[in-house]
Amino acid sequence: MPGIEKKKAANELGKYAEELAANDYISRNYTILNRNAKIGRVEVDIIAQKEDTVVFIEVKARNSSEKEALEAVDKDKRKRMIKAADLFLKNLEGQYNYRFDIVTAIGSKENLKIEVFEDAFLAADLF
Repeated sequence: MPGIEKKKAANELGKYAEELAANDYISRNYTILNRNAKIGRVEVDIIAQKEDTVVFIEVKARNSSEKEALEAVDKDKRKRMIKAADLFLKNLEGQYNYRFDIVTAIGSKENLKIEVFEDAFLAADLF
């Protein structure tokens, strides 16, 4: 049972981190277009928009280090996010700029510190 409880706590921390991240973007005048969006076989935590820019956001919560959270968005995850973004943008009318952000959330639920890494990676760097 300890493993199940640990996983449940990690899931709760992740959902709380996603809520904080969404609120952060809203406070900066972004519109949240979708949360936990299933696009093909990929789930994108948050899709936000401000003016003509659509932002695909991956949120990573960890108890310990920011580096560990950033490293969790590895090359394969980044490629999947790029493919999902391509599919999502094809279904929008008009032309949009886009970027990929990573939000790290470090600490416990009671003391969670988030940091936004805008333009965390570029599609061109992975192919």
